[in-house]
Amino acid sequence: MKKQMIAIAILGAAVCLTGCSININDDTVNAAKDLAASVLDETDITVNGQPVDVSVDSEGNVSVNVGQAAAAKPGDNLFGGYVLGDTAVKAKPDANSETLITIPDATQIGVQESGTAGWFMTEFQNQTGYIAADSVKDIPPYDPALGGDNVRGGYIAADSASVKLMSGTHPYAEVLAEIPNSTQINYYAVPNDAEWCVVNFQEHVGYVKAGYIKDIESYDAGIGIGSVPAIVGEWRYQEQDMQTAGVYEDAGYVTVDADGTYIYQPKDGSLRKRGTVAVAYDEHPDGSSTAYYAFTDAESGAFWIGTDSCDPNGKGAFYIGNGGTARLFPREPRYDDFGDYVGIWQCDRCTIQIGEQGTGYLVTIHWADSASEDNVWSYSCSGMSDNTGLECTEGGTLTHIVTAADGTENRTVVYSDGDASFRCRGGRLFWSDGKENKGMEMGFEKIG
Repeated sequence: MKKQMIAIAILGAAVCLTGCSININDDTVNAAKDLAASVLDETDITVNGQPVDVSVDSEGNVSVNVGQAAAAKPGDNLFGGYVLGDTAVKAKPDANSETLITIPDATQIGVQESGTAGWFMTEFQNQTGYIAADSVKDIPPYDPALGGDNVRGGYIAADSASVKLMSGTHPYAEVLAEIPNSTQINYYAVPNDAEWCVVNFQEHVGYVKAGYIKDIESYDAGIGIGSVPAIVGEWRYQEQDMQTAGVYEDAGYVTVDADGTYIYQPKDGSLRKRGTVAVAYDEHPDGSSTAYYAFTDAESGAFWIGTDSCDPNGKGAFYIGNGGTARLFPREPRYDDFGDYVGIWQCDRCTIQIGEQGTGYLVTIHWADSASEDNVWSYSCSGMSDNTGLECTEGGTLTHIVTAADGTENRTVVYSDGDASFRCRGGRLFWSDGKENKGMEMGFEKIG
């Protein structure tokens, strides 16, 4: 027989929902007995939607026991993760609903689909409920850099400029990094899931669609895309001067960090370039291949330079492709290194540009009086004896420049016996001019 549902409403009496008893008159007792006799064994009785058990003893006491509503059923398993901070498990996908239990910070949990945006379901200490999606992180997969029989070598082969490295294979995964096309990687296939591979890239371990990866037969795991160890350090970026018998001259300075990022500072102190370094893979017509370091500009996403291999040549230098007309040459440490000063600084209409010049530094200052008039100071500086800043003790020049409507310039040297000092305090650069007391109290912010 079809199961029935009977709703009981008890009016005029206070009913405890956790097993309390109430005493009613004989007529009501008889009515309750008649009701109990008429209800089939398979009938569900509810009070306000909660399952209830009603019983009457020989003395006329009616017991009403209301059970707990069954927890919502979790959906499909999504991923294994851990909570970020003490996390409340809610009875409903609502921050204002009842807290069933609190999961301690960093506890590992399994996460299931909840059917409500912004919420996952989980089970903790026999309590099943809802947690906010932003309170849990994926547990990173096994790192292939540690080795293993399943680790393979390959490179990114996609139609787009890059592919996304994801924190997981589920719809809620976040993007950990963008891997440029042609980048060499080490990876392993995810067991029981042919659509995904685990990839180690720039200290991130995540997932990439298997269709974007092509195997490399002569893969060299020692190159290490994640840490680019052979090229980490300080380098002089040098270009060949063909008029001086191919002598290499400094054009700027490159710093490569272990996380695969780089900074290029032009020697003249102009705007820096920033980006990433990765191992790319170059296939030749004869079937051979060469791995090389590729530098990609972060702002434009464009290729900047590439070495001709991942192995340094003579004197430890990395030569740039296309005939080796440029190279990255190891940079000797300076005894008075003021590398943080190098770059462009600005305060209002005044700009200070600091670049390296031989064993010292060249400081050029532009201060515009108007759209057509500009004052330019030039100082050859060295580190102070107490290493607290840069100074020019003599020979600083001031040039006044007037630009006519047709673009021609009239330059007047005001003096050539100036002196000045430059110090950094609290992230700002301060200029002290010893000739005219210019720049006093002006704090310059670094813009490049």
